[in-house]
Amino acid sequence: MTVFKSYFKVLKSFKVSIAIYLLISVTVILILTGMGSNQDEAYSAVSHGLVIVDNDKSEVSKVLIDFLGEFNEIKEKDYSKEEIVDLMYYTKISNYIVIPEGFGDSVLNGDGSLKIDSTKDAGSRMGYLIDAEIENYINLFKNYYKGGFSIEEAAKLSTESYKNNSSVSIMEKSDNEEVFFNAFVMLPYGLMTIILSAILPVILKMGSQKIDKRSNISSMPRVKRQFMITAATVVVTVFVDIFLIVIGSVIDKESFTDRWWLMVSNICVLSVTMTMFVIAVSNLGLKERTVPAFTNVISLSFCFLGGIFVPLEMLGGMAKTLGRFVPTFWYSRAVEKIQNGGDFGDIANFLLIQLLFGVMVMTVGLAIGKAKMQKSE
Repeated sequence: MTVFKSYFKVLKSFKVSIAIYLLISVTVILILTGMGSNQDEAYSAVSHGLVIVDNDKSEVSKVLIDFLGEFNEIKEKDYSKEEIVDLMYYTKISNYIVIPEGFGDSVLNGDGSLKIDSTKDAGSRMGYLIDAEIENYINLFKNYYKGGFSIEEAAKLSTESYKNNSSVSIMEKSDNEEVFFNAFVMLPYGLMTIILSAILPVILKMGSQKIDKRSNISSMPRVKRQFMITAATVVVTVFVDIFLIVIGSVIDKESFTDRWWLMVSNICVLSVTMTMFVIAVSNLGLKERTVPAFTNVISLSFCFLGGIFVPLEMLGGMAKTLGRFVPTFWYSRAVEKIQNGGDFGDIANFLLIQLLFGVMVMTVGLAIGKAKMQKSE
């Protein structure tokens, strides 16, 4: 138990930096989730920014764009993918909409085979409300067109009908169909900053030459010492998980539902993965003074590449390719499945990939650490 107690004594010496990172993490989560919720509440009074790409150029697509432009602000400029990511991240737009070629004919024929591609931030309700606007309008338009009205007449009548009960019908539909875990989407940032700032420096301190030599002199086997350090690390990780889950549940106002358990499973698996990542990194000879910089670089990189700060759909080709090699990418994939009504079977593969990442990185890290130890001997 001596090593176990020593671990927490060392942990206590980092209490100031841990408190700072706790405050930063909670503040960032509150700000990012608050951005989405505040805009959702102001939906009926504030128009949304939209970027629309019309590949159809039909009468139907034109009247749809005119309708959307009447209630929202359509950005006319041709934007690059990177610019669209920035616009969505800073909430200048809620949706990036692409109307496929042949969409108008599909609507007029009534088959509905071609769908509009709408990219949005999964952590905010805004984008889903725009999707509801489009769906409601198209349904109204099709009904009027089938009733014998021309395209122009159907468009005019649909817009008038929509104006009469738009905010009520859309808000009711959104509230009944979708509830989003805004805070749980952002929790990985808090998880990574807290684990890296709390656990990594302690393990580095416990593995420093001074303490390591003192431990080698004692009668305790190295394997048992490593086991005690691992056990203490698990205890800290559990407390971090509980803290973040409580924060997320309070912000999202949901707990102990089926999908809540899925979200909890997802964040717990990511925490196990990040703990294995920290153990691996601790074997690479990282210096204590570099931990703050390392924490910021890793947490921000993993969040951007993993779709935490920016929707996965908006990542560029290279960013999405790189993102597949970080666990947060698969965390985000699992979140999307859960938000779309998926069950455990739908997210099991994503959880497994996260764990495999941790096992692989930890194996490599331990192998490097063992080789360095043998070389020093």
